[in-house]
This record gives sequence, C-alpha cells and structure tokens, in this order.
Amino acid sequence: MPENEEDPGANTQMFQAFVAKGDAETAQPTGTNRTPLLIGGIVVGVLVIALIVWLLVR
Repeated sequence: MPENEEDPGANTQMFQAFVAKGDAETAQPTGTNRTPLLIGGIVVGVLVIALIVWLLVR
C-alpha cells in the first residue's frame, strides 16, 4: 500500500465519510424506466395475435 494513502478505518470521521460515500453511491436510482419495454411488449403481442387471426381467417 502506498505511503501517502491513509486508511479510512484509522480515523473515525474518515471512516464515517467513507461509509456514507458508499451508501450514497448505492442509493442512487439506476434510471431504468420499463414503460417503453412494456409498451413494446404489448405492441408485439397485439401484432402476433393479429397475425394469427389473419392466418386463421384466410
């Protein structure tokens, strides 16, 4: 380990800041929005059903 790097566990304030930083990084929202995926799935489903009905009626 390099000499100029301090161990966050050696200092209570540094350790608390280190833990808070880790919590803040994991608490951020991922930004995944499933609405487009849901709409796309519904559209594909409707198209498949329409194709099946068209083939059966034909």
